[in-house]
Amino acid sequence: MPFSQLIGNDLAQSALKRMASQSSVPNTLLFYGPDGVGKSLFAIALAELLMGPCHASKLSSQNHPDLHIYRPEGKSAIHTVETIRKLIDETSLPPYEAPVKVFIIHDAHQMLPYSSNALLKTLEEPPFHCYFILLTSSLDSILPTIASRCRKVPFFPIPQSQIESLIKEKWEKKPEEARRIAFLSHGSLSKAKQLTQNTQLPWRNQLLEILSLNLPHDYPQFQKLALELEQSCTPEEEEAPLIDTDAIFEEIAAWYRDLHLLKEQIAPEYLYHLDSMDRLKLALSNPLPPLEKVLEQIAKARLALQRNIRLRNALENFFLSI
Repeated sequence: MPFSQLIGNDLAQSALKRMASQSSVPNTLLFYGPDGVGKSLFAIALAELLMGPCHASKLSSQNHPDLHIYRPEGKSAIHTVETIRKLIDETSLPPYEAPVKVFIIHDAHQMLPYSSNALLKTLEEPPFHCYFILLTSSLDSILPTIASRCRKVPFFPIPQSQIESLIKEKWEKKPEEARRIAFLSHGSLSKAKQLTQNTQLPWRNQLLEILSLNLPHDYPQFQKLALELEQSCTPEEEEAPLIDTDAIFEEIAAWYRDLHLLKEQIAPEYLYHLDSMDRLKLALSNPLPPLEKVLEQIAKARLALQRNIRLRNALENFFLSI
């Protein structure tokens, strides 16, 4: 079955399977929800239900002549009018191999008003052999006239327990590592996959040392570690991708959450930093800032990074402000 290998969003899965079994799949659908929760995978699975199992292999490799996938283009990452017009021209042609054609539009909210208006008539009166699946993480940014022509299917973050099980089974990670990755993924399967490919996290040891410091007393040691942490997050090769600094602040948030749980004597199995219990217990001897203040300062630090403030400076402002 097309959906058998997918996890999460059981309600969406049940609704789509029911539509297919009753031959009542609308020609226009809008999958909306956070990035990385499986919207595109569900779209491919639905395409298989519409086309038939004999097309599964080509669909899984996204190499089927009747599967048309559109993503935003260029530096501005938009769907241009030219691209949408090509899509519309394609709808007038009959399918090549399958009984139907399926058009998947990623980040549909990146269609300019001109592009959306060009597509509007096709969505109002779709050819019987064409199915359109629009994907978005920003439903409010979709032109209302487009959204009103589509059957909306909501998607939600995948439960941590399901991601953790998948990481252990598919990527063969140890339970503690799988639990940590699932925690950091925040319900996003794509983020979990990305984290499994970079599980060494060269910056984590330096960050744990920083979190164990007693500031401002240990400020000279903080400066040294913050510089090392920044260097760990900087790729040696110019073309290598930058390390996601969001993961650093997610780790910091988890650290202070753990401290509050420890203070309230919550069961240890709910802690994220189980591998750093000694450090956590030692850190409890220092003043513990309110969790609300920690999260507020994390938001400010992330904003500073977006404005090209150096990581070590953002960390310094954070730790000296809580």
